Amino acid sequence: MTDRQLTLGVLGHVDHGKSTLVKAITGTDTDRLEEEKRRGLSIVLGFAFLECDDGIIDFIDAPGHENFIRTMISGATGIDAILLVIAADEGIKPQTREHFAIARLLGISQGLIVVNKSDLVDDSSLAVIQDEISKAMRGTFLEHAPIHAVSARSGKGIEKLKKALAGMIAGKPPRPSADNFYLPMDRVFTVEGVGTVGTGTLRSGSIRCEDEVEVMPSGLKANIREIQVHNQEVAEAVPGQRVAVNLRGVKREQLERGQVLIRPGSMQETICLHAKLQVLDDLPRLPKRNELIRLLFGTTEVFAKMRIVEDSPFESGASLFVQFRCRDAVFVSTGEHFIARTCSPVITFAGGEFLDTSEDLLQLPKEDLVSHLQKLDQADVGAKIIAHIQVAGLRGIAIPALAERATASGSQVDAALEKTNAVRLGNTFAIDRSAFDDLCDKALRVLKDFHEKNPTATGLGLDIFRAKCLEWSRTEIVDHVTGHLGDTKQVEVIGNTVRLSEFNRDDNIDPSDREAINTIEKVFRDGGATTPFLNEVLGDDPSRKRAYQYLKDSGRLIALKDHGGTKFFVFHQETIEAIKKQLAETYPPPSNFTVSDFRVLTGSTRKYVIPMLEYFDRNRITIRQGNYRSLSRIEN
Repeated sequence: MTDRQLTLGVLGHVDHGKSTLVKAITGTDTDRLEEEKRRGLSIVLGFAFLECDDGIIDFIDAPGHENFIRTMISGATGIDAILLVIAADEGIKPQTREHFAIARLLGISQGLIVVNKSDLVDDSSLAVIQDEISKAMRGTFLEHAPIHAVSARSGKGIEKLKKALAGMIAGKPPRPSADNFYLPMDRVFTVEGVGTVGTGTLRSGSIRCEDEVEVMPSGLKANIREIQVHNQEVAEAVPGQRVAVNLRGVKREQLERGQVLIRPGSMQETICLHAKLQVLDDLPRLPKRNELIRLLFGTTEVFAKMRIVEDSPFESGASLFVQFRCRDAVFVSTGEHFIARTCSPVITFAGGEFLDTSEDLLQLPKEDLVSHLQKLDQADVGAKIIAHIQVAGLRGIAIPALAERATASGSQVDAALEKTNAVRLGNTFAIDRSAFDDLCDKALRVLKDFHEKNPTATGLGLDIFRAKCLEWSRTEIVDHVTGHLGDTKQVEVIGNTVRLSEFNRDDNIDPSDREAINTIEKVFRDGGATTPFLNEVLGDDPSRKRAYQYLKDSGRLIALKDHGGTKFFVFHQETIEAIKKQLAETYPPPSNFTVSDFRVLTGSTRKYVIPMLEYFDRNRITIRQGNYRSLSRIEN
């Protein structure tokens, strides 16, 4: 037997024999809740399976009107095909039509038709029923499906039906799997001697024993102790399988139906869901603008408001892109199918597939949003990855989020990033190449504007530059942009400032500023080791302040605080170099000198020499040991 697996939804009107038919095919009575409890980790209520030569067929059967809809949706992504059951003595009934309509809304496109209880009618009546069914299926995916006349109670036609079912699975390839798993829980319970158990249909990714899981939305962490599929313990479960997981680290009272198990940190909650909506035909009414509706997906039901995002009429039979604003935050994977229902009276009016669950799309203009959803609609995994990168724009997208939103594996993300020539920051972020180039242009514009307004400044403070760029993007990408511009020689980072490489401030100095620069420089050069206080030289003259900043940025002036830390001395760089030369000549290493020696050497006073010696110490020009200093050998 191969590892192929087919999940079959059993549809039909109440009392048309669905559960009896499933028992006749599989030998499992899907109504035995008490027996299921006794059997522990098995999944029997509403579920059964049939082993075939080419794989295993899972049956989802939930009798009853409202229960059927909820259970059908909870297994929607896992359902590959349907078994439409119609009683020969009653024919097509309202619930038959509703269930079939829901199957179409959930994107199911394969199935078989079964006329059950065929032993209750004669051949003529059976032919009439079959003709009625053929007419009702025209234009649908079951238009050419075979119609099997059977009797679940007598066994008539069951073996032939089994062969047809086996044929459905024979050509079915294994499901593609993403790296991150997504498992909505439809039941939670405790098994004596085993512990807490959750069951559900694994939507995407694979799970293994000892995997760590996060229970959302509670955020609780747990580990998978044991996994069962088809009543058998397995080491790994794959997408589409009905699974039971024994969880270590959580208690039964901490879990409830509707919660989901995910790989920790792999999915974000959202209140915004974008989808391709298919509206049913011939509806008695449609929800009005801002009317609260119900969305059902996975094991979740949430109230939401719907907004049509394209210029198409909202009418029966329409197919259009919509945005749902949920009243409460939800956890749902892209690609998940859903049903939309009115609240009162409860009417199923539409369904579809979630194309994107990111709240970032709320900021998009309508035209860009529609374009993005059009790209996602019917796209393969690679095209979806590209679309998500492009719509992320200047902010880029986290690579784990990219994998989640495209339901992709790491290798698929790698291939798409290479194909698109997107800019990749290791395994953290990716940004579209055109968006990256645009961000670089914006960053260069910031520096150009700064230089135009501050022609004598050496450069813009690096923190200020980053803060301006962060208005458009995120920290990691801004840092990458800065590095790229530096590597390509477009900007220079000098200390804590950044400037355009082509910028030469000397070319931009105004004649009046040039005169102030010469004046200020002469004052401090002539001051030598007994320089005046800075505020005494500058006063309130803007021109002199600009001149001082220019000289300080260029390294020609060095500002030091006095010993009290309240005023600044400014020494010319030539003065500092001359003193260092005197020290080397008078006290070559390893000779020592004191503060008094230094004061005599410079011909200055204590208020000047203490700040200067502390500056020498900080810059490793001198080495202090108690009351003595020596010139560093590095400076010698």
